[in-house]
Amino acid sequence: MKTMNLQRVGAHALAMLVAALLTACSAGDGSALPSASTAASAIDARFVAIARGRVDVSGGLLHLASPQGGLIQSWSVQPGDVVRKGQVLAQIDARETRHLLEQAKAEQALAAAQLEALRARLPALRTRAERLQQAQAAGAGSGQAVDDAKSAMIDAEKQLTVQRTALSVVQQRVAQAAQLLAAATIRSPVAGRVVQRTVEVGEYVAAYGVLLHLLPEGPRIVRADLNEALIGRVKTGMRAEVVSVAEGGAVHKAQVLSIGDVFGPPRVPESSGGEVVVDSRVVECLLQLDEPDLRVGQRVLVRFLPVEKSN
Repeated sequence: MKTMNLQRVGAHALAMLVAALLTACSAGDGSALPSASTAASAIDARFVAIARGRVDVSGGLLHLASPQGGLIQSWSVQPGDVVRKGQVLAQIDARETRHLLEQAKAEQALAAAQLEALRARLPALRTRAERLQQAQAAGAGSGQAVDDAKSAMIDAEKQLTVQRTALSVVQQRVAQAAQLLAAATIRSPVAGRVVQRTVEVGEYVAAYGVLLHLLPEGPRIVRADLNEALIGRVKTGMRAEVVSVAEGGAVHKAQVLSIGDVFGPPRVPESSGGEVVVDSRVVECLLQLDEPDLRVGQRVLVRFLPVEKSN
């Protein structure tokens, strides 16, 4: 019982401290971010809810991987470069793959020529078998000659089938080698900006190893941790103010895009008195910034405006 009383006194003192912090944060430069539990305890009268968040881009930062292993032969871009979709980013050494492709193409040409020769031979064998059969029917030929002609025609048809299969196999090898050769040229899947290269020329990259980090083009969004106690106060379409910590309290306008359906822990662990808070639950609230002025990953404070102040 004594322990419960102490907890109540501590909670009351914490609530008073939180209210002071929130008031200072909303009136000051916004440099201090309240925790999700703080936002649930005391809200500035000008806002219906306050939440911590971070700036992101739709789809997130793209970690571009290599489709195959190999040595980096050359780079076509530098960190900070703006790239378009389909632009060449890097080239993997593909000399061995190119050799395999040339060899497969040569085998394909030989197999195609052999198939064509068999096709050209088959009509003559059929004609000979038919004439011998007609001669036998007229009493001018032997049965053995007819049987030999038929056997030769059947063997040629079998060889034709086998050769078609052989050509198909070689064609598949050509297609695979061509695909590998094309994959050695790394192209940008989307338009965006190169953030970082993870390997340099002459270094080996494993298959599906990350080559570079790419920031896709698109509107900036904010992922805010909305405390479960505030979930009923925020609606889709509501306007909000996004306060940048790094910019000394600069305010950016935004609009609520969606509110998550699943509760979970905050993405950034909260702390109070040096201990990690593990019992707070939040939903992810997505907001779109009116202007893409903030950097991806930047920490912000989101202040949700009442409906009458949204305009």
